Amino acid sequence: MKKSNEASCYNRVSQQGIKFQMEIFKTEARGWGVRSLNSIPSGSFICEYAGELLEEKEAERRTSNDEYLFDIGNNYNDGSLWGGLSNVMPDAPSSSCGVVEDGGFTIDAVEYGNVGRFVNHSCSPNLYAQNVLYDHEDKRMPHIMLFAAENIPPLQELTYHYNYVIDQVYDSSGNIKKKSCFCGSSECTGRLY
Repeated sequence: MKKSNEASCYNRVSQQGIKFQMEIFKTEARGWGVRSLNSIPSGSFICEYAGELLEEKEAERRTSNDEYLFDIGNNYNDGSLWGGLSNVMPDAPSSSCGVVEDGGFTIDAVEYGNVGRFVNHSCSPNLYAQNVLYDHEDKRMPHIMLFAAENIPPLQELTYHYNYVIDQVYDSSGNIKKKSCFCGSSECTGRLY
């Protein structure tokens, strides 16, 4: 892995912390949400999705309270969902958009987390999640960074697509779980999973 100390490196911008004033607020239909008090330019780093790192077996035991679970090792850079990182940041190296192989890890933000745990799902999101490695080279455990997928005006709720597949989420007994989506988007599927 090539190391870079340049401040403009797309992996390093996420190491410089949150640059926008964030507000956690009560939404009408989806619990707590996050918005910025500032305008956010497309491609800007928002925050890391932080929490407790769990191995697959422990994450499966916690599926009864899966509100803050974020599976890592999946392809959160799917161009069909985001229009591709290269459309948002044309100068970003294409190697930063690779698929991270299934590593069997999950981030649980229910007990330990940050503002990222309050970012809601939308079927038409204004953020995207990006796998980033900076303090180690283990692709099974990337840091999950959220970036602006478009220019976002002040006070607009920040959302990303949770990437669930309908009828592919199971409870501990093997039954298909169903959860309604309340994002309000004109492209809403009606279900998260």
